[in-house]
Amino acid sequence: MKLSRKIVSLLVSGTLTFTQLPGQIQAQPNNVNYQNHFVTPIDHDEFWERIETQKNIPKVIEYLESDFDENYAGLYVDQENGGIVNIGFYSIPDKNKLSKVSKILGKEAIVKYSEVNYSRNDLENVVNLISETIEKNEDDIVTISSSFADQQVIVGYATDEKSARKKISDNIHKNSLSRLNANEFDDNVFKFVKTKRPDSMIDRASIKVRPVSGAVQMNFEGSGFCTNGFSAKDSQNDYYLVSAGHCASEVGQNVNQSYQNDNYIGTVQKKIFNWGGTVDVSLVKVTSSLTTPNILTTSGNNWNASGYKIIGEQTSDWEGMGVCTSLGETDTQMCGWVQETNASVLAWGGYLTGQKKVNIPVVNGDSGSPVGAPDSKVTSNLNIYGIVSAGTKGQNVAYLSYIGNIKSQAGITTIVGSK
Repeated sequence: MKLSRKIVSLLVSGTLTFTQLPGQIQAQPNNVNYQNHFVTPIDHDEFWERIETQKNIPKVIEYLESDFDENYAGLYVDQENGGIVNIGFYSIPDKNKLSKVSKILGKEAIVKYSEVNYSRNDLENVVNLISETIEKNEDDIVTISSSFADQQVIVGYATDEKSARKKISDNIHKNSLSRLNANEFDDNVFKFVKTKRPDSMIDRASIKVRPVSGAVQMNFEGSGFCTNGFSAKDSQNDYYLVSAGHCASEVGQNVNQSYQNDNYIGTVQKKIFNWGGTVDVSLVKVTSSLTTPNILTTSGNNWNASGYKIIGEQTSDWEGMGVCTSLGETDTQMCGWVQETNASVLAWGGYLTGQKKVNIPVVNGDSGSPVGAPDSKVTSNLNIYGIVSAGTKGQNVAYLSYIGNIKSQAGITTIVGSK
């Protein structure tokens, strides 16, 4: 890790919008154009062309990590400038050695190579180390994240930049991190940005769906409404619906789905939401008959309980990766880009670490909504990437708990459908 010479060694030793569903809603037929149900951040056709290129990026990452070892620093996709795949090295290799990259991505892909000071892992390690030093009574430093594209660690503060700078510096020095030299603590590495505090996500639901698809809203009795993310099971063959942890008040809490009669579906079996933790997740124990790999979609007055389907998990990621979601309370299908792959965010009175930041707007009640990477431009299949945990009011910002962390900490396996 090249940052070890500079920072890490100083820190550690060794286009269609849908509104709220009206009273009259109808099941939607299966012979629909799935792509047209997504609101995309750029021209519709261009977005799906970029998703086609995206399918090959994990193969590129595997190749670069294998053949260029410590020289490879990371990559991101510059979606604002045409979807350019930017690959960073500490020292750019001979171009002949990089010819395989274009072969993997395809001749239509635009690739740019750059020399960088810090790898993605270097910057994310700094975020993790600083996040560990945040005091539990902290209320002004609301986010800490990294940007490989900008080669910076970004600190979001609510009111006072000077105070935020001092708190970060003091925490570094007093928590056995004093080897971070003063001249390293500047805007060349750290960037301070005034940031709104993320908002909670609880609201209401209207329709009844059995089995309970992803993106369907659930009522946590006494707490409010959140959205079902996906179905799962554990090693004991117990079955669950997975939503955000902050939605549940306690283990044993009853959970219903819809306002209609006979709406009870199960109880909260597990709630994981801890200070400094990487997941915000609740497991609602249900019968197997209520689980499904499908995701609900809507179009005007119509709804389709199996509009989309989870066929796998998106465990690799990068800045600029395309993702799509069906949002429970917002009642729309929407796509966007991954902006940050390792963000620590102040939400619900505690710090969540290891969150994924995407440029998708969310509102109260969207917590738990499934977010995935599309498998192809011609199918309705998604690889689940995470679930919505928090968002910033009035901005295109949502934070996700990552599927890899959810699985490992909750001890569950995602229920997936066939491709």
